[in-house]
Amino acid sequence: MRKDTDLPVNDNTKKKSTIDLVKVSEIARHALKELISSNKPAVPSFYEKSFYNTAEKMGESELVCLLSSSLPSPKKAALMVDGVSSIISDLNSEIRQCRSGIDTHSGQLENKHDVIKQLVSSEVWQVLEKNLLGLQKTNEQMRTQLVATETRLETQEKEVEKLQRKTRRDPLTGVMNRLAMEEDLPNEFARNKRYKRTFSIVMADIDHFKNVNDTYGHSAGDEILKAFAGIMDNTLREVDVIYRYGGEEFLVLLPETDAKGALLAAERIRQAVDSKVLKHRDDHNIKIHVTSSFGVSINKEEDSSHLDMIKRADKALYAAKNSGRNRVESIF
Repeated sequence: MRKDTDLPVNDNTKKKSTIDLVKVSEIARHALKELISSNKPAVPSFYEKSFYNTAEKMGESELVCLLSSSLPSPKKAALMVDGVSSIISDLNSEIRQCRSGIDTHSGQLENKHDVIKQLVSSEVWQVLEKNLLGLQKTNEQMRTQLVATETRLETQEKEVEKLQRKTRRDPLTGVMNRLAMEEDLPNEFARNKRYKRTFSIVMADIDHFKNVNDTYGHSAGDEILKAFAGIMDNTLREVDVIYRYGGEEFLVLLPETDAKGALLAAERIRQAVDSKVLKHRDDHNIKIHVTSSFGVSINKEEDSSHLDMIKRADKALYAAKNSGRNRVESIF
């Protein structure tokens, strides 16, 4: 958690520029309990989401606004969408409980209908029957309204799921974005470290990409990026995940993959890219051939975080570039 001095003070936060650390501590404890109860690891990405969702549930919207003002915009958007998803999920749960209670109450009224009729006089029963029928009718109306509300919430939940996917996708290439990588990689690292499993990452870069932009224009460069992402997607396994790391650089997560498997995967991509000749979208007489370079690394027991893996993969990628490009290098 950032200290008070790390938080920027703008026009929206001047009224409350300090943070109630006691309240933050209370939210943090509840957020940790929520993670433990849902069997999720207390890694930063999970814990951060849990913290903000818990704060919203506790009615600390002002605190959430103050804290989130220091977050990068994409991350802020992702947290907001996750918060909305959590609220909708809670509402759906409460509605199901209410509907269950109404069903139980209606059943009890029907069961007691004949019993009450036998215990009272006909005159009294005429009055009671009207009231009982009124209660049953009201119960049915409430149940119908709850079902309709539940249906609307389910529709909204699907829309929020679409927004969640958008906040994790690169709009140009369709692969996962840097934010998604920063959420997923720590979780994958923590899981493999806990169970002593092996996984790999590959840093991929299009060679001389600036020349493509300078020669054919940025629209052609965009098409190359999309084609490169598509080639990787078609070459890799379904369980492998591609992230746009930045610019023309991508990172590939290869779960349950050792060094040999990662090198083979990177080499398959390199060959697939090298074998393609792409036509210019506006002028099919213009043909563009690009190559790509790759740096591979696997998780090691002495690694303190996924960042150690990225550093090694990045160094390996630079080695591939310095060795003539269009090749795969590794640092294990």
